[in-house]
Amino acid sequence: MANPVSEGIKRLRAQHKLTQTELAAMAKIPRATLANMENDNSNPSISLVMKVAQSLGVSIDDLVTNRPSVYVTEVARKDMQVMHADNGRFTSTRTSPMSTKNLHINDMSMMPECYSKGVPHPEGSHELFLCLEGTATLEIQGEKFRVEAGNLIFFQGHLPHCYGNEGLKPVHGIAVVYMAK
Repeated sequence: MANPVSEGIKRLRAQHKLTQTELAAMAKIPRATLANMENDNSNPSISLVMKVAQSLGVSIDDLVTNRPSVYVTEVARKDMQVMHADNGRFTSTRTSPMSTKNLHINDMSMMPECYSKGVPHPEGSHELFLCLEGTATLEIQGEKFRVEAGNLIFFQGHLPHCYGNEGLKPVHGIAVVYMAK
């Protein structure tokens, strides 16, 4: 009898065109652990299965159920990859599906006194930040820009950049990164 976890991981990894190394890094587990999970005789812990499912942007049910492809994928907020920085003052939730390798959409929250370095992206990439609430401070290549609610800033994604909140109220915004192939 086939192992639904191993079959699901292999199927979704192939569907998203990810290597074992790439998926393991996204799930923050060793590549050898992921390789073992793809073995038909594996019996991984539920916490490992959850890490892989979250990294793929799917529920555990979607991971272990071999359903035919559909035209719409719904991902619950609890299954989205979340990153925290600056002692919890910065939170970024990856809202774009993992299959969109060249497009990352992140829902960002910044508490007062937040300062978090952005991840530099490959040359030719573009990043934009739409401020929804509050006033964000972005530092791009050493120059500061204030982005008020309703405004957008657009810049080359490979430049060194930081996200911050120098105000007294929380900041909420959406960051979009497009990486040319």
